[in-house]
Amino acid sequence: MANVHVVGAGPAGSITAINAIKSNHSVLISEEHPTAGIPQNCSGLFSLEGLKILKKYVDHNKFVINRINGTDIYLNDVLFKIRRKEAVACVCSRAKLDNALADKAEKEGAKIVYGERIKDNFKANNIIGADGANSTVASNFDFPRINRFVATLQKTMDYRKEENGVVDVFLSSKIPGFFGWIIPHNEEKAEIGVGVELPNNVRDAWNYLLKIKKIEAENPSASIIPVETRKRAGKEICGKNVILVGDAAGQTKATTGGGFLFGALCAEIAGRDVLRPKWYDLEWRARFGHEFMLHRKIRDHLNCMNDSRLAELGEKLNKMNFNGYLEKHGDMDKPSKIIKPEILKYLINIVPGFNARQQ
Repeated sequence: MANVHVVGAGPAGSITAINAIKSNHSVLISEEHPTAGIPQNCSGLFSLEGLKILKKYVDHNKFVINRINGTDIYLNDVLFKIRRKEAVACVCSRAKLDNALADKAEKEGAKIVYGERIKDNFKANNIIGADGANSTVASNFDFPRINRFVATLQKTMDYRKEENGVVDVFLSSKIPGFFGWIIPHNEEKAEIGVGVELPNNVRDAWNYLLKIKKIEAENPSASIIPVETRKRAGKEICGKNVILVGDAAGQTKATTGGGFLFGALCAEIAGRDVLRPKWYDLEWRARFGHEFMLHRKIRDHLNCMNDSRLAELGEKLNKMNFNGYLEKHGDMDKPSKIIKPEILKYLINIVPGFNARQQ
């Protein structure tokens, strides 16, 4: 009989299970869907740095669809380009990747039961909630609520891009609280997507993106992404140790909604600290809390800008050759790595009032 019950067989759940087994626990995973990775609600765009964590679990190269070396950011109608000589990210088949991680957990000794929805019928006294943004585990054990969510619509479809290794990002007040994107899969297909912070209307933003790109796309798939961390993600209650990880804990980047890297890193901690939920909560916040905070600050700053201010920002960034700085120092996952002494000369010219404060 298992002494750890993981709810959810996504990457966070599978990686937690693998690390719990390495810590000499027996693990049962419950997954409500017929297989891991289905339905696919995430884009599958990962930084190469983020993918390094997978080496100890699976070979991500088996699931690579495309390699990305640049981004075209449209700040309203002003284009800001970032290019690297080498690839900095990969588009992977998320369904195949999730499934491979679940298979790895099974090979390590976890038992996975598919098609099992967990409400309050937990199978062990040590419980890991890896069950997404609307976590049943979090609700059942009265964890603090997440109050900020992004609603997305996305569809993979026929689409040709001149630069197959470049992602398009669209920032506009007509896509409030988030952004639109085009992620190329190959020369003929791409994922078109858009997200807005609730309670804004994601369908309006979707129609706007389709209009400006002059494309038609019906029946997009929808998902919900948490864009703030829970104030608590581990507790001891009624003789049970309960931990939340991944989207269930809000361990996502508020700038992009991406949660794979931080969810995986926090899952490793969760697997080791199954019996110490309070320590788990302290450790992941100590290691990554400042990154989540910086992502949140960047997103909030962008959210305050109307189209005129976004265009002005784009013009300033281009004028100061800030793309050159990002090409050298940029990091998709950890904005703290961008903050170096060299950035001061850019801040003096870009951020309103910064120059005056330094005098």
